Amino acid sequence: MKASCLCGSVVFRVTSPFISASICHCTQCRKTHAGTGAAYGTCLKKDVEWISTKKRVRRFASSERVRRGFCKDCGSPIYYYHKDFPNHIEISLGVLDDEPNLAPDHHLFVSSKPDWYDISDDLLQCPELK
Repeated sequence: MKASCLCGSVVFRVTSPFISASICHCTQCRKTHAGTGAAYGTCLKKDVEWISTKKRVRRFASSERVRRGFCKDCGSPIYYYHKDFPNHIEISLGVLDDEPNLAPDHHLFVSSKPDWYDISDDLLQCPELK
């Protein structure tokens, strides 16, 4: 699956199918994506092939264990990485240029979603982590 940021300076390919996909409503994801949540696909870090130089990606430590990657030019959120899962990376589904191999099948941190937002699909809703 090919992916790119809004301005096109970060381009990469995910060379294997996603292992899982979810929609996270935690405060960090809401703020990172400026919305009610963020959809991510999980893959192995070794399966991300950088087409553009990785120097276009900046990292931010959003917590002690989590690093978030974003385009240094346009700010598009590209991924997040959790230190407890060193071989995995969560790719923001919003930057995919191709359709993902699977759609999110659950919501995470539903207890953190805004009160004014109602989840209207039939996916599993996890108050915290699944």
